[in-house]
Amino acid sequence: MTDTVTDDTDAPELHLMNFFDPRSRPDPYPLLRQIREASPFPAMNGNLMVLARHRDVERVLRHPAASADRSRSKILSSQAVESRREVMTFLDPPDHTRLRGLVSKAFTPRMVTNLEPRVRAVVDDLVADVAAHGSPVDVPSVFAYPVPVKVICELLGVPPEDHRIFGQWSTVLGRALDPLMAANRDEDVDREDVETRAAFYQYFRDLIAKGEWSEEHLLPRLVQAEAAGDRLTETELLATLALLVMAGHETTANLISHAILTLLRHPEQLAMLREDVSLIPGAVDEILRYEPSVQMLHRMAGAEMTFDDFTVPEGMDLLLLTAAANRDPEVFDDPERFDITRGGENRLNHLSFSAGPHFCLGANLGRLEAELAIEAFVTRVVDPRLVEESLEYRPHVILRGPEVMRVSFSAIR
Repeated sequence: MTDTVTDDTDAPELHLMNFFDPRSRPDPYPLLRQIREASPFPAMNGNLMVLARHRDVERVLRHPAASADRSRSKILSSQAVESRREVMTFLDPPDHTRLRGLVSKAFTPRMVTNLEPRVRAVVDDLVADVAAHGSPVDVPSVFAYPVPVKVICELLGVPPEDHRIFGQWSTVLGRALDPLMAANRDEDVDREDVETRAAFYQYFRDLIAKGEWSEEHLLPRLVQAEAAGDRLTETELLATLALLVMAGHETTANLISHAILTLLRHPEQLAMLREDVSLIPGAVDEILRYEPSVQMLHRMAGAEMTFDDFTVPEGMDLLLLTAAANRDPEVFDDPERFDITRGGENRLNHLSFSAGPHFCLGANLGRLEAELAIEAFVTRVVDPRLVEESLEYRPHVILRGPEVMRVSFSAIR
């Protein structure tokens, strides 16, 4: 990784540039600490303000003038704006409020609770795949990535024979969410993105036309979601389906991979979970805080935003480094320590699911998948060992996670 600079007046922006370097991906936290301590500060010739302190990031996320509308951005390319214009994540009220209200009717906590037996069965099947694969196993490809793909596909009513292609589509579509990937696009990547989105949309047009689903599936609930005579248009429905697949897949897969990686690096915490699986929900929150799948969020100032110690001018792009905020010592005791028994509000104050009106709609489902995957790992995998030299991270900067991570074991219970 490029050497960091501590004495130069441009050090904060240089730290930010180093953070974007793919070589920082295995351990970005020393750079994030330096960025947090210097924030808030301007970057990109004054077009961007970088915020990394917990209180600043949370206040912006909850501020009514914080816009998610990419068309307001001064730093994103027109392609990055147009390719996701219809996605709920990048809309402001009243459009975001309307769409979220409709989608939430099909995504209730009761529905997630009712999914537990099916998610557990998916996890059990994948543990059997791990056993069949033998030691060592590549955790992301054999276990972590297939869990959310199979769950969301079954939830939507996608036939099992089509599950694999959804994982491939999700990887391609997810590139548009990442600024580093967007900056390195070429004609072949653009063409693949367009072709994949077209194939994805047509697949669901055909699936909806067939109408071969049961009431337990999410797809008919989205099709039928209605409030005050209002429904999702076809474009809104297809964009929402794409968001559920790519966002739910990438984030949960990275959460599961990071959970296994972090527990293997903290064997005393792994032993605690083996002794008491009731600690698993707290462990999931601590992993979300300590190794978040989503490292940052992007907002624009729709109006001037005034806080007690700084002001954001109208029109300014805002980079919110949630991964840095999650280790802010003003909020978390001994934040560099991984502690699955971290208690109370201190445990729940992480921003890994965002905050405010854009709080992650799929948070409960992601937690459920992670909890059951971790339970299977700690109770069924005997003598797991990380093959340290195998660890490789994907270059993505927003959705950070291992691409290769082999783990050896002596048996599967």
